[in-house]
Amino acid sequence: MKISEIKIDDSQTGYYWLQIYVKNQKEAFSLRQQIFDDQEIRERLQKAIKDNQQIVTNSLVPMEIIIHNIVIEKLQSILTGT
Repeated sequence: MKISEIKIDDSQTGYYWLQIYVKNQKEAFSLRQQIFDDQEIRERLQKAIKDNQQIVTNSLVPMEIIIHNIVIEKLQSILTGT
């Protein structure tokens, strides 16, 4: 899929609209689904990071803290793409 153009429309309502131009309707629907899927994955990663941070905060077991800090680091790496 190749995105040929992206326009930003500044409406008077305070919202901004993105217009993304692709080759055909099938690609447009596919891109829309990918965006929503990516958003859902991002939200799940953020929740998992928060849950692991809570475990670290409440744990008194050093090994548990180390393991969950490693998990947090890996999840953050996935989230940021680094």
